[in-house]
Amino acid sequence: MMNICDYHLCTGCATCMNVCPHKAISMQSDKHGELHPVVDMANCVGCGLCINRCPVNQDTERLEPRKCLAVWEKSLNDRKYSASGGVAAALYRTVVSTYKGIGYGVEWGDELKAHFVRANEYHLDALKGSKYVQAIVGNIYGQVKMDLYEKRTVLFIGLPCQIAGLKNYLHKEYANLITCDLLCHGVPPQDYLVKEIKSLIPSKHLKNITNCRFRGNDKYNYWLTLWNGDKLLYGKKAVHSYYLTGFLTSITLRESCYHCKYSDRKRVADITIGDFLGLGELQSHNGTPPQNISVVTLNSDKGVKFWDKVKSSSLQQEERAIDEAVSGGGSFRNCATRNPKREQFLYNYEKYGWKKAIRKSLWKSILKAKIQSVFNH
Repeated sequence: MMNICDYHLCTGCATCMNVCPHKAISMQSDKHGELHPVVDMANCVGCGLCINRCPVNQDTERLEPRKCLAVWEKSLNDRKYSASGGVAAALYRTVVSTYKGIGYGVEWGDELKAHFVRANEYHLDALKGSKYVQAIVGNIYGQVKMDLYEKRTVLFIGLPCQIAGLKNYLHKEYANLITCDLLCHGVPPQDYLVKEIKSLIPSKHLKNITNCRFRGNDKYNYWLTLWNGDKLLYGKKAVHSYYLTGFLTSITLRESCYHCKYSDRKRVADITIGDFLGLGELQSHNGTPPQNISVVTLNSDKGVKFWDKVKSSSLQQEERAIDEAVSGGGSFRNCATRNPKREQFLYNYEKYGWKKAIRKSLWKSILKAKIQSVFNH
């Protein structure tokens, strides 16, 4: 078996699969549910392109933020289904309406698997909201390259490791490409969420699930909720949800997330967005902002120029010191810390599968949270 990079540092960005001219690489789940490249040695010619373009092996340029902003959509209705201040939706609207371009982002597909898609103006709402799971990249980098060659303006929003993967795949700068990376705590493998939802379907008698949400500017902020259109089918607060608690307490993240080299103030994308944690701690804030505020850092000339087109009367924005965002936002400083229970979880996952493994790891925490909620009422 051929290792393209250090196995434990592999982010599953799929650059190797996309760049292979002989289609000799596929992304497959390993014994812990993580996607890793598998090389078909019968088709591999040993050209080394996968190794040379891999972001683990070849660093991507890092950019020091030039400007830091606190931003949110003024209309609660417009940001209702957004994880923070609704900035990603504004970015997508701008590239489609102002530039007549194309947006790339993540939506829910079959079996509620998160995957990258190419979106036009009729498809943008599906990209809203945080997907606390590692999205399937597939062959999306090739579609981006085709749009760039055809002189379309492209906005690509993804995790820093995925932005690095795209850039290493393209291997050159494109004036018509705007990249936006997300402040990332880390991501669980896709298999975990799929198996959690499948375990809920018979026990909760769920049918016709079309959407999954974890965050929102409504009462379901930090809940695991499943929907059929606008109809709520299932909902659990984060502290009562095995899946969300596993994510938030860093038991279930991909192994590379504990070694992430992108958790730094220097960014790989033109624009960075995420939660503005610690807003007001180093610098007073005028007024009372809503509960979920986005931090936006503009990291390049392209990012600054694009943001000038994004600004509109619907957005409230205030310039802040980058040190304020860095001090409050752990993802600007450090990668996720491995939970002490992780090794036992992985052992149980191999032995028993997802449902039993996560419940053996977290049943005491979930029970304690449920008891506390009873006394709090």
